[in-house]
Amino acid sequence: MMYLNQSLLQRSIAVLSIGAVALMTACSFSSTPTYYTLASTAKVLPGSTIRSIEVLPVGLPDRLDRTQLILQDDSGKSKILDLQRWTSALSSELRDGLSSNLQQRLGAVDRYHSGMVTTQPTYRIAADFAHFDILGQRVVDGKSVSNSIDVSVTWSIKRVENSGTNPDRQIACRMDFNTPVDSSFGTGVNAIVIASRQSLDKVSTAVASSILAFDHSTPTTDVVCS
Repeated sequence: MMYLNQSLLQRSIAVLSIGAVALMTACSFSSTPTYYTLASTAKVLPGSTIRSIEVLPVGLPDRLDRTQLILQDDSGKSKILDLQRWTSALSSELRDGLSSNLQQRLGAVDRYHSGMVTTQPTYRIAADFAHFDILGQRVVDGKSVSNSIDVSVTWSIKRVENSGTNPDRQIACRMDFNTPVDSSFGTGVNAIVIASRQSLDKVSTAVASSILAFDHSTPTTDVVCS
């Protein structure tokens, strides 16, 4: 009887050991997420005397405001890429990327997080993205169209007169465009991320230009403002 019990015990231990090894092997081969950012570098625009901006949190539809990248096909279906993610929720990526670009282009400081106090005018930017969609390959008018980034954004610029000597002024602008995912960017998600950065750069350039036009009281040329 003792011999049988010892044999059963040994076999049980062997089974448990095999199970533990299999579990460890499965864990070692599990996929981990890859993270991407919309942050990029930009050049200072000539003629800028703007020193203080305030970029507010951007508006974004709930369906897009997540860390995972989302691909949309021509039937309206969305595919969430669980292992391909932004470094933060997309609304935060857009706000931080817009802030960084504007600071570089205007030579200004974003005082939204800094708590900086200034007597100079501050340009407060509130942006709302109705679309920042990654569109998959689809058929348009009978022709195959590659991946692209579909953007629709409005923004308002309020000049806050911190000195109190002049009344605050405000304008509102909008733009809609589509950025193809160029094959020269490579393939897969990396190419999509590059096109997404280009899209945000285009928005940042337009916002910076509209701020300068507002500051100089000249008409905007690239976007519609009122």
